[in-house]
Amino acid sequence: MASEAPQAMDVSTSGDSSDSDFEEVDASPEDMDTIVQLETALQTNPNLYESHVQYVNLLRKCKLREKLRTARESMQERYPLTEQLWLEWLHDEAATARSITETEQARQLFQKAVQDYLSVPIWKAYIDFVKEHAAGSQQNKNTSMQNLREVCEQALTAAGLHITFGGSLWDTYREYEHELSALDPTSDAQLQRVRQLYHRQLQVPLAEATQTMQSYLKWEGSLPDAQQPVQAPSHVQQGFQKAQQAVSLRHEHEAMVAPDKPADENLLAAFLAYIKYEEAKGDPARVQLVYERALAAFPVTHYLWQAYAYYLQDHLKVPAAINAVYSRALRNCPWVGSLWANALRALEVSTVFHEQHETLYSSALQAGLQSADDYMEVVLAQLDALRHRGADHAQELKQGFQQAAELMQTYFPDYIDRTLRIHAYWADCELHVSQDPAAAEAVWEGVLKSTAARYVETWIGYITMLIGSENTGQARRVFKRGYSRKLEEAGQLFLCQAWLRFEREHGTADTLAEASRKVRPILEQAAAAAAVVSDAEGTAKAQAAAKKAKKLTPQEMKKMRQQADPNYQTKQAAAAAATAGDGTATSSKKGKKGKGPAARAETAAQAESASLPAAAVAEPTAKLASADAMPSDAAAAKHSTAQAASQALHHQASAAGSKRRHGLGFPEDQPGPKKSKQADGADKPADSSQQEQHAQQAQQPPSSFSAGPPSNQPPVSKPQSQHSKAGNVPGAVSAQPCAGAAQAPPVIFTDDCTAFVRGLDNKVTEEELRNLLAACGEIKGVRLVMDKVTGFFKVVILQCLQHAL
Repeated sequence: MASEAPQAMDVSTSGDSSDSDFEEVDASPEDMDTIVQLETALQTNPNLYESHVQYVNLLRKCKLREKLRTARESMQERYPLTEQLWLEWLHDEAATARSITETEQARQLFQKAVQDYLSVPIWKAYIDFVKEHAAGSQQNKNTSMQNLREVCEQALTAAGLHITFGGSLWDTYREYEHELSALDPTSDAQLQRVRQLYHRQLQVPLAEATQTMQSYLKWEGSLPDAQQPVQAPSHVQQGFQKAQQAVSLRHEHEAMVAPDKPADENLLAAFLAYIKYEEAKGDPARVQLVYERALAAFPVTHYLWQAYAYYLQDHLKVPAAINAVYSRALRNCPWVGSLWANALRALEVSTVFHEQHETLYSSALQAGLQSADDYMEVVLAQLDALRHRGADHAQELKQGFQQAAELMQTYFPDYIDRTLRIHAYWADCELHVSQDPAAAEAVWEGVLKSTAARYVETWIGYITMLIGSENTGQARRVFKRGYSRKLEEAGQLFLCQAWLRFEREHGTADTLAEASRKVRPILEQAAAAAAVVSDAEGTAKAQAAAKKAKKLTPQEMKKMRQQADPNYQTKQAAAAAATAGDGTATSSKKGKKGKGPAARAETAAQAESASLPAAAVAEPTAKLASADAMPSDAAAAKHSTAQAASQALHHQASAAGSKRRHGLGFPEDQPGPKKSKQADGADKPADSSQQEQHAQQAQQPPSSFSAGPPSNQPPVSKPQSQHSKAGNVPGAVSAQPCAGAAQAPPVIFTDDCTAFVRGLDNKVTEEELRNLLAACGEIKGVRLVMDKVTGFFKVVILQCLQHAL
């Protein structure tokens, strides 16, 4: 650690340290080429720190005095120099200082050197330089001594509390006073100065305090009027004991920040712990000292500088000291925007000079800030200073906002400040400083035309300003403009909720109802999405099942749609019947001589496929099948009978569909006209044989349904069964839906011998259904199920026992 070096470079002008070091140039051709290259690089970019260092070292090696002085000054203007660079420069300048002007220039250089970082060796070199030139000075002796004492006091203030190396500064100061005392031993005033220095040093926590006490007692005993035994005054002894205790308490911290420790994160953590300890003790001078020691080891750690400045602002409250720390911080970390911003604010507190503030602001913009946030910090500090000047400078404030917005847009065109630190501030100043509401709204309207309109913060900021200025009408119009926009990060939902709250607090019942109506779909959609997110486990399972599900081909999907389409099923059945009819006619011509059961069954099929009246087909077919069919043919006969009844119903449904297409029927969602039941047939009990039922059903006209059931027969209404959606039943044969009550409803047969009849009126009796569906065979039971979507009933025929489909 440079600042902890115990030895200082000799900068005196005595002996061989003279300008002989620079009497002749000692440069090789390679060095000269390198010098030219470095000069070119620094002219192109003067902010190359390493190039500066290399250039200075090479010029010193080649003994190019004038170039070296210029190079050092150029580097020092841009960067603080390390302890080693300063000591080399101070040695070279002190060695060549002969005239009063050169001596004064060297003295000013020492003043600059001690301001960069805390360095005990530089302070010792400074004291030695002033002491040597004071002895040979032609000035008044008292003036020379006073100058030296001032430098010594400055050194003690800066580093006299340094536990490890501060004692060397005290010793240097005492040695000078001892020398003056030796020149005039009878001077009581000089003896008193030496004694006071001893007393002060003994009460300061220093590492070598014991040796200092021994030196003091020996000096006191050497005086002519010394009393034996020699002792220090009681107050000095008490201070000495406290100082020794303080050293003991800080011993562990001093060991952790010893000079031999590398400048890594461990050393930084040790310094921070030391600073915290000293802050707890409450001695500002010791806190400052530890901060200075830490910054000498970590000069580009910007938060150390900021913490140091904050401490001075909170505790010391001396503007000159605060501004000096910020000035040093900016030389070490010029790329940190927050340091520039805080320096501007500190300068505004301590001075009223507008020019000085403007100069610092211009320097900040040219300092090479790294990010948009750094520039934002600086321009906001400048805008704060402009606003603090009041309404008399409103136009200047407006120009400042315009320039700040243009600067950010120019340097960072893609940067979006969602907090709207410039434009929201600008609009507020237009409203309250300039008293111009129209200008404030114009600022917000300009923001809504930019990419910032994608974020809800922009809309809420505009609305908040309007509400604050009691312009609720304009605020409501802004809500209406923005609620339907797809804003980033659920901003639309937030804006909708804010609108409802606004209407509750500032609106009427009508405006609240309108806002609720407009935002309701958005809120419901958001609630549904939130429900899906909340059931993460169920959603994951559904997604996994969807991935495992079979992917249907386009042909399979088409087939499923066809199976669910009653119209398609009707067309298919009609096409099949037509094909069967052509085949039957051909076979009848070839087989007229056949008299067996097979021939008679074909006759029944011919009649069925030719759409003859059911009464002319059903009864002969049933009798022939009953009398002549062998047991092995029973199932085929039953199936043929069921097909005959089904197709009869299909023809009736097709006729009803034709009527509806020509405007003679009624839509499915509107019940048909009320008609009375037929006198005979509809109420006839189904107690005859199946053949008679087939014939009667075929002969009688279709049954019509009354608007309400008989008084002794309540309507049947049961929960929907799993087969109520006939269109979704695999393998079902569907007919055209019934258009009105005068036509028979479609019948759908399934593999479990259960039939479905759809398109009925809402009120129907079970007996009417039995008579209507007698063609289905022997019926075990009937259920009536209401469709929850349409409100109409579907009939479920349970266990068609006779027909095995």
